[in-house]
Order: sequence, then C-alpha cells, then structure tokens
Amino acid sequence: MKWLLTLGLVMVLASLAQAKLTRGSVPADQDFLTRQRDVIRLCMKVHEHNHYQEQVDLVKDYDPSVAGKFKDVTPIKRLMKYYNAKTLLPRGDIFSLFHKEHREEMILLFESFLFAQDWDTFFKTAVWARDRINEGQFVYALSVAVLHREDCKGIILPPAYEIYPHMFVNSEVINSAYKAKMTQTPAIIHMNFTGTIRNPDQWIAYLGEDVGLNSHHAHWHMDFPFWWKAAEYGIEKDRKGELFYYMHHQMIARYDFERLSNWLHFVEPISFEDEIEHGFYPQTTYRVGGEFPARPDNFHFHDLEHIKIKDMLDYTRRIKEAISKQKVRSKNGEKIPLDAVHGIDILGDLMEPSVESPHEDYYGSLHNDAHVLLGQITDPLGKFDLPPGVMEHFETATRDPAFFRLHKHIDNLFKMYKDLLPPYTKAELEFPGVKVLDWEIGNLVTYFEDFDIDMLNALDDTADLPDVDVKARVQRLNHEPFTWALHMESDKEVTAAFRVFLGPKKDWYESDFTINEVRPYLIEIDKFVTKVVAGKSVIHRKSSESSVTIPDRETTKVLLEKVEHALEGKETLNVNKDERHCGYPDRLLLPKGRNTGMPVQIYVIVTDFEKEKVNDLPYDYDYGGSLSYCGVVGGHKYPDTKAMGFPFDRRIYSREDFFTDNMYTKDVTITFKENHHH
Repeated sequence: MKWLLTLGLVMVLASLAQAKLTRGSVPADQDFLTRQRDVIRLCMKVHEHNHYQEQVDLVKDYDPSVAGKFKDVTPIKRLMKYYNAKTLLPRGDIFSLFHKEHREEMILLFESFLFAQDWDTFFKTAVWARDRINEGQFVYALSVAVLHREDCKGIILPPAYEIYPHMFVNSEVINSAYKAKMTQTPAIIHMNFTGTIRNPDQWIAYLGEDVGLNSHHAHWHMDFPFWWKAAEYGIEKDRKGELFYYMHHQMIARYDFERLSNWLHFVEPISFEDEIEHGFYPQTTYRVGGEFPARPDNFHFHDLEHIKIKDMLDYTRRIKEAISKQKVRSKNGEKIPLDAVHGIDILGDLMEPSVESPHEDYYGSLHNDAHVLLGQITDPLGKFDLPPGVMEHFETATRDPAFFRLHKHIDNLFKMYKDLLPPYTKAELEFPGVKVLDWEIGNLVTYFEDFDIDMLNALDDTADLPDVDVKARVQRLNHEPFTWALHMESDKEVTAAFRVFLGPKKDWYESDFTINEVRPYLIEIDKFVTKVVAGKSVIHRKSSESSVTIPDRETTKVLLEKVEHALEGKETLNVNKDERHCGYPDRLLLPKGRNTGMPVQIYVIVTDFEKEKVNDLPYDYDYGGSLSYCGVVGGHKYPDTKAMGFPFDRRIYSREDFFTDNMYTKDVTITFKENHHH
C-alpha cells in the first residue's frame, strides 16, 4: 500500500497501528512461522492447482481417511465417500454458503479440519483438499478452521479481497489486469464505484463497496457461523444471537449516518410485498460463470422453488407475535420467555436462524432466506441459469443497497422487542460518587484517499509469462487520527467501564433530534475499562485504540516476505495469539460528515465494572481488540453483563429522567476535506 505521505505522518500512523498490535504480541518461533507460511501458500491462486512442489509431494499417496488422526472420523469418511463417487461440487463451480448441499459438503470438510488431532493431520488434509475440493468450499472451510483451531492461534489469513479479487473489483479492472499481464507492463488501474450520480445510493457506495467493510462482514460470519454446532465442536459462542443483532444494527446505524452526511433520508426497511425502488448493477464478474446478476429499478420479489413470499410474511408475523407475547415456542412445545437478559440472544438465533433457533420449522429462516430471495430476484425460476447474486455471499452482500434495507426490516423487529422492555431506572444508570466533568476533543476531519488492491490472484499463471505487479486503485474514506481527554471526579478509586457513542445532532430538515429519536442511530465508537483514581483525574484515549476497529491488513506479498525473512533469521516477526480478522476498518470509525461541517454529538457513560464483570481476567485484558461488534473468541465469555448498546438500547422518556452525573454529552463537528493532502 503505497501512500504518498510525509515521513513524519508515516511514523505517527505506524506507531498508532503498532500500539494496537503490540498488546499481547510475542516473537514468533520457527514452528509458528512455518505454519503461517504454509497457510498463506494454501490460499494463493486457489483456482489453480498447487504449485508448491513440497506441498504436492506431501500428499502424493495420502488418503486422509486412512492415514490421518481424527477425534471423529465420520466427517472425513463421508467426504471421501462423496469424493470417490464424484458427487461433490466440482472445482471451478460457484460456491454459495446459502445453498444447502454446497454448505453441507463444506461443513464435512470443515469438520475434518477441526477434528484433526494434530497439526500434521490438519495440514496434510488441507493440502490434499486444496487440489481436489471446490476452491470456494475449501477457502471457506480452511478460514473458519484456522480461526478456531488451538494450533492456529495468531495465524493471519490473507485478506478476502486478495484471495478473490474478482468479488471486490469490477470487470473493467479484471480486463485491464489481463492486458497488463499479456503485455508484461506493471499497472495501476483506477476503479470507480458502481452506478452514476443519478442514483442516490451511489453517493454512499464508498461505504457499501469498501473492501474493508466487506471483509469485516465476511469475517464476522466466519467467527459466528449460523451453522455452528457448539455442542459437537466443543466451542461455545457466547451471546452469538445478540452479536448478530448488534453487529448488523451498528452497520445500519453507520449506513444511516453516511446517508445523513450526504443529505439523504434514513434507509427504508424492505417489504416482501412491495417493489424495491432502486436497482443495482454490481459490475463485478465471477472468475468463471459470468457476471453477477443486476437488478433493475422497481423490481418485485418472486417465489423461488424452496422459498415462498407467503412464508417470509408468515415468519415476520410469527416473530412479531412472539415479541408481543414476550414468549417463543420451542420445538417440544414449551414457551421460552423473552426476558430482558436472554431475549435478544434468543431472537438473534431465531431470526438468522442459527443451529440454536428454538423452532426453525415455525419461525423459519427470515435473514438467510431473504438473502437468497434478493440474490435470485432476477431469475427466480432459474430459466437463465444466472450465477448467485451479490446477496448470496457474505463477502459481497453489503455492495447492494438492498442489503441495508433488508437489515433495517430485521433491525426494526429487534427494536420492537427492545421497546417493550422497561426503561432503565436511575439506579441502573448511575454510578454514585463518580462524575464526568468535561470532555476535550479536537477537530474531527475526514477525507478520501487512494488504496491499492493487489490483483496477483486474479490472473491465471502461464508458463511463459511471469507475474507482473498489477493493482486496482480505489478511493476510500479515512479520518485524521484523534485523541480525547475525559475529566473525571471520583470519591474513591474505582474500576470503571466507559462506553462512547456518536450520533447525529440534526435530521435532514435541520431539526434537532430528541434523545429518544436519535437512539437507534447512535454508533458505538469505543468501549474500555480502566482504573479511575480518587479525586480529580484525566483519562486519555486515542482513536487507534477503539474497541470497534482493526487496522488495515498487510498485503499477502508483504506478509509472506516478512515470514520468509523471519524463517531465515533476518528479522523478528511478532505474533498476537488474540489476533482478530473481524473488526470494523479503523479508517471508517467516523462517518464522512460534510465539507461545511456536520454537527454531531458524543455521548459517554461510565459504569461500575466490578458489578458487570464476567471473566476472571485482568480488567484491561485485550480480547484481541475488536470486542464491540465481534465479541470474544478463544474460550472466554463476553466480558460484561450489560446489554450491547447500553444504555441506548431501551426507550428514553425524557432527557431529565435519563442523564446522570456519570454521563456526559458534547457537541462536535465532523468536517470532510475534499482536497486533503496529508
């Protein structure tokens, strides 16, 4: 990523990124480095056969179901049976996780990886599968396994947009990239967002089509797969249903904030009976199998073979009924209460739905089926054999503005449940003896910058043409790093939890929001725990330390070089075992704002961490950083008992009833600088 930055700023940015990465980092040993290199190699040019000779030789006569050691041999035996019978999804075909057979085959492969008893079996089985199993299924199963195996902790996966550049750049870029390779000229190809200025959704395409946002969404669904069988895999996913609600809720709030930055109305929820006003032309193409289907304006939903519109309406009605009765039916007929503690978690599992859904036959598959309905909307009968639409891959779904409309529909159901809960009492909100006196923060400035995507894996290898350096250059949003200082007063030393939110101050008519109106549109920008001393004190925090975000990934090329150098003993590579791939991109922490300056409000609440603490870990334990939207991996429980989004997740009757001494709100401005030079 070659930015033209002054050296001083490079060093500041590097030290900021480092601050976030070094917590919990240790120098990598030879074993780890070898594994890291091997995993990267497995992900290189997955559409071609393995060209690392040592990997090919390793599995020449290897039959995983005979030679491998597995905790449970059933998945690998079933996989081999299908493989030998040639009934698996062929290599080169398009894999979609929403397709039942594709998913079931992928799960067999994933379980073979997960149940491998040692690294040797895991790695050999992966090398064996890489050349024989569909590459989409392979990459997905391998990624989820690497994120969950104990012996893979800290291993970095290449960014999704480098494994499959096709899904992230438009067809024009791909064509130019081939031309560059054929003529052996290194190239930087400029890429525009989809649509034209006449399409209002295009004004915020910089968010929906941001490769970092796409990767975050895809990785979240790898950390919390809806098909996850916690009991069988021995890995519990604490508050998974609630995280499904909260992560998507925050994506919608951010989308609405961007719309407001561009003087657009908040996004309207989708309705399965009405037409979808704005079409979408993705301009992206599959490696094989044609272009991603486009959707014209004013298109209606149609029944598919397995998914009927009537069912979608029934699912929505039944979910609303469960919410209003505050009870959910289970398969065996018992009524599960949707209480204030577990209700949101149960609803999340039920709407997605995950394996934990209390009654999938009755409540159906609202979220997953809607993704498929939108993906196949232009060819519902399969007459033209169109490939899956962007909504049928988590990597590409957010590119379609209809994604946000669908999730607004789902989010409104969650809001209906939250609005039935009693408002928080003063006792639940206050922190006696602790006071926030003031909040200092500088100017918030955003700008667009160029970002380069490495196109290496998009191009086929040919014997007589070496690789050339080809990059796609896109514009993306970023903000200047900022710090803030919170002035506190406490009558004793306390361990305090801080929650920080950002919300719009005025709507598109320039009227001020009331606190209850703005509630659904607040974005969480930080959450952390620290000691507050007795008396007066000041707490400083940097934007780079946010609990929401992760820094940019290094390019695979750079990472591979560093690993090779470390293996040769030329440099040390640090590894963080709590490494997270899931996390909002740190450049997108702030919405764009406006060039005239956009008034926003910051809210902070300080609470008693001792009363909400869950794990027996140091209060400042890192959890891999991006806790707010991505929860916790690695066997720990979510660190606090408060509802996600607390205290803004329930209705607020008046400012006076709500605000306490341990809260603070401040007006700030976000200014977008058009021609910003670092």
